[in-house]
Amino acid sequence: MDDADLWQRFTSQDLTQAEWNHRAHVRTAYLHVARWPLDEAHLRMRAGIIRLNHRHGLVESAERGYFETLTRVWLVLVAAAARRCAPPPSSSLDLLERCPELLERELPLAHYTKQRLMSAYARAVFVAPDLTPLPDT
Repeated sequence: MDDADLWQRFTSQDLTQAEWNHRAHVRTAYLHVARWPLDEAHLRMRAGIIRLNHRHGLVESAERGYFETLTRVWLVLVAAAARRCAPPPSSSLDLLERCPELLERELPLAHYTKQRLMSAYARAVFVAPDLTPLPDT
């Protein structure tokens, strides 16, 4: 699926649960930070994920569904990786080819202890890292 297809299917809540995997999350994060400043990208990504979760019949709870801290962290990590690329990535697939570390689901644990990151509080609101700062945005 190219970026145009991914964007259209994300915004229309047409991705299946199987398609809405880590790789798709990272690619969608890139598509957001490539279009908007971080704060707006975050707001739009949050709304899109919540709508997609609803479409999948997922009931939001303290254990499942939208995760505020992880969404922000991945947007920051993706934006920082894209900024490091010269020339800039031509697509989300190009970014993943050049920055394969973004496919490592455990990458946020370089900045957070598992206890802090996986808390119900971190799911509900953004919590700052307790190990190392996130890259500057």
